[in-house]
Amino acid sequence: MKEFRLLKRLKKYRRRIALTLFVLSLLGIFGLKSYGASTASDLECNTLTLPAAETLPGAGAMRIAFLADVHNNPKLFSEAIAHIEAAKPDLILFGGDLVTAYQRFMRTRWAIEGLRRLAAIAPCFAILGNHDYEKQEQVERVFATAGVPLLRNMAVDWTTPSGATLRIIGLGDYNEGDDAPARCMQPRGQEAAPVLLLSHDPESRWKLRSYDWDFMLSGHNHGGQLGNPFTGEYISMRSSMPAGSYSFEGGRRVFVTRGIGSILGMRFFCRPELNIIDLK
Repeated sequence: MKEFRLLKRLKKYRRRIALTLFVLSLLGIFGLKSYGASTASDLECNTLTLPAAETLPGAGAMRIAFLADVHNNPKLFSEAIAHIEAAKPDLILFGGDLVTAYQRFMRTRWAIEGLRRLAAIAPCFAILGNHDYEKQEQVERVFATAGVPLLRNMAVDWTTPSGATLRIIGLGDYNEGDDAPARCMQPRGQEAAPVLLLSHDPESRWKLRSYDWDFMLSGHNHGGQLGNPFTGEYISMRSSMPAGSYSFEGGRRVFVTRGIGSILGMRFFCRPELNIIDLK
């Protein structure tokens, strides 16, 4: 009889422990999801200062606003534009992924009006990201309607504030196999003007080693959407350049933004960002 009571009591405790663990797990998941969503909606405006003579030799001092990876987030896009308006840049560059491939791109007015606001601040150029190819016709129409040139394996010359000529090159997306550097880039050592290169995925740099460029701006990795809270490093399984400023072969530089939006709407110790790059 004693053993029967003991077994009954143990079963009761086990049920209580299991229920407690289940509730704690649900609370943990809910807390984690809430923190990830909160972080993903907390936009930073970060300023990076680089030496003009080393980054874009001969181009002179300038201020560049760089944003990428909006991923269908009208709220953060609007916040980023407000920061750009306050920063008064000389040049605005968009590094791809206006949309998210698996989401419908409906009511595009927010994107058109936002891009028009950007174009009214300063000269603005853009490229496609890998997600944009899923909605390519719509995305191209949005940029065309807004009056923002979309560089797809194209080069344009832009006069910097110091009067120098800067060559801005935009490539098609590396992951989609749409990049064609031979159409718009010169072999290493043959370009007369400094070259600022827009390429959505920084891993494309390996394919571009034999071409002339000085400063590459990329996105795509979102900083892995995960940061180490103890070291501040960003964790990405797909790139050795998850976010930040990096040196590359031949004295060249690559800058990778953490981006405005996110996939699945969550980030952990890796806030979304807009970047103001001051070349002095």
